[in-house]
Amino acid sequence: MIPFYKGKGGGGRSDKHERAVVFMALNETTFSGGLSDRLRGIVSVYAECKRQGRPFRIVFEPLHLEDYLAPNEYDWRIWEDEIDWDLAKSYPCVLLTYHNDPHNRWQHFVQSSVLRSYFRKHCHQLHVFTNMIPSDEEYRTLFHELFRPTDDLQHLIGYHLEKLGGKRNYISCTFRFRQLLGDFKEGGATLPAAKRQPYIQQCVHTVEHLHKMHPEKRILVTADSHTFLDELMAASLPYVYVMPGKVVHLGFTSDASKAVYMKSFLDMYMLSFSGTVYQATDKLLMRSTFPQRSALLGGAPYREIKVSTLS
Repeated sequence: MIPFYKGKGGGGRSDKHERAVVFMALNETTFSGGLSDRLRGIVSVYAECKRQGRPFRIVFEPLHLEDYLAPNEYDWRIWEDEIDWDLAKSYPCVLLTYHNDPHNRWQHFVQSSVLRSYFRKHCHQLHVFTNMIPSDEEYRTLFHELFRPTDDLQHLIGYHLEKLGGKRNYISCTFRFRQLLGDFKEGGATLPAAKRQPYIQQCVHTVEHLHKMHPEKRILVTADSHTFLDELMAASLPYVYVMPGKVVHLGFTSDASKAVYMKSFLDMYMLSFSGTVYQATDKLLMRSTFPQRSALLGGAPYREIKVSTLS
């Protein structure tokens, strides 16, 4: 268990990481969001650290990020006894995203200005809690400077890429239901039981429609609802590929196993290697940033497809 902030004179101090800027995602706070939110915040803070020549580190709880992503060109690791929890010496700050449009220039300007003002604080360590959005142009490059898949994750990526015929030889489609189908509690509406099966069939029909648009491609389908995925697999569509495993939202689940968390990272990379990344949208589904960020990561086109209505 990582300690939390203590008042003046408490928490001790490590002599290492002087002037370090630490991206913080802690179970004790509500500032972190899901995987996509956290990764975009990480890249945003790292970008400013590069511009100002400041050391950059990452604290990522409840899971240990290095179990899934390893340092690539830059070592962002920091150990527990190297984090300064003394509020007299560290400065925790929060910078949240309220407008989810990644191309909102006003938001970029405001967030960048506020972050730079935090960097001017005189402290031993600056701790930044944020899900701010970096520019599309720098996201892919900076992400790959920071991260590469661990051996365990790379093994899974290689296995599923072989099944799908390799990078860019398939397309993908993501559905973000949240608690719409009653799988779990995560916010948003929940359909009455009588309406769930017809809606699931609409979503299956959407996958069938996507196949008509790309008849030569297999379709990797990812979703946060096992109810939907089970129904999709029961349809036995030969062009559909579903990777096994449970998906959880990091902002709502703090006690899952390593294998469960691994699935989110696997989904991200597999989406990034798609020929085209699609997201199903309508008034019920959440428009997630996860497939958008995954597409940026791999340089893949991102498209949205409306959920089909049954005739």
